[in-house]
Amino acid sequence: MDQEKIGKFIYKLRKEKGLTQKDIAEKLNISDNSVSKWERGINIPDISYLPFLADIFNVTVNELLNGEYDYKKKDKNYSKLNKVIAIKDLCKSYGKKQVLNNINLDIYEGEIVGLIGKNGAGKTTLIKSIINFCQIQKGEIKLFNKYISKDYEKIMNKIAVIIENPAFYLNLSGRDNIKIVSLLNNITDQNYIEKIVKELNLAKDLDKKVAKYSLGMKQRLGLVCALIKKPKLLLLDEPTNGLDPIGINELRMVLQKINQKENTTILISSHILSEIENICDRILIIDQGFLEEVDVCKLKHHHKSLESEFLEKVGVTDDNI
Repeated sequence: MDQEKIGKFIYKLRKEKGLTQKDIAEKLNISDNSVSKWERGINIPDISYLPFLADIFNVTVNELLNGEYDYKKKDKNYSKLNKVIAIKDLCKSYGKKQVLNNINLDIYEGEIVGLIGKNGAGKTTLIKSIINFCQIQKGEIKLFNKYISKDYEKIMNKIAVIIENPAFYLNLSGRDNIKIVSLLNNITDQNYIEKIVKELNLAKDLDKKVAKYSLGMKQRLGLVCALIKKPKLLLLDEPTNGLDPIGINELRMVLQKINQKENTTILISSHILSEIENICDRILIIDQGFLEEVDVCKLKHHHKSLESEFLEKVGVTDDNI
């Protein structure tokens, strides 16, 4: 890790944004001298500051650590990768409202794909359609090259899903809820379970009744129950709901780790655009029933945030706020 290179990059980013060292220090609640030391290559930012610096400068944490922009997408030879999700001409409506309009989407093994959109845009409906939780009017969906409607049980053994708020036995402890999920899925690797519990910072609350859990704690427990299956495909609908900034950071690191170590494919929807921008290989916007991919590399080249791109795509500007 080249401290001097990182320092020069932070200096460059700060100047591009028109910010002073004091501006950065105030945002992070640290001294001006700390920022000065970073820029002079004397110190590097503590790991806890990296997500916030990345958000301030509209770059990824990896770009900060590498000390340079990465304009290139991950070098993936898609012709050699298996499709985990293949959706063709998918349509879904509720009454007269067309929620999904001829959706075509391929997601490949090992990808992390972000899904963003306004409330009611169809994010949850798309995820539910993928796992056959709602009836579609038209189109076809394949997971692992099999039709979900025909091979549901085999396919679901490879998948973990969190849609909206996870459901639990509220009168039981977090530990007992995890035991139930383990038994239902024939999971016996207790060391792995304990590792996930620790990484999601839930160990100290594991013996409390779930009824006493906060929303954020329930969300962490849901993630533990999803991840202990070691899924090949992980579908997450608003997994950061109720999590504080530390919890969001922990979630990001866990997802990146299982993606890299287990080659788990992840589809994640969220309203926290900075997190989607930091973690995802590809980003999709769903709006008025249509799906469109964001060119992340182009955004970075033009120093444009995902937030501004999203607001433009969904028709929200300063003129109509």
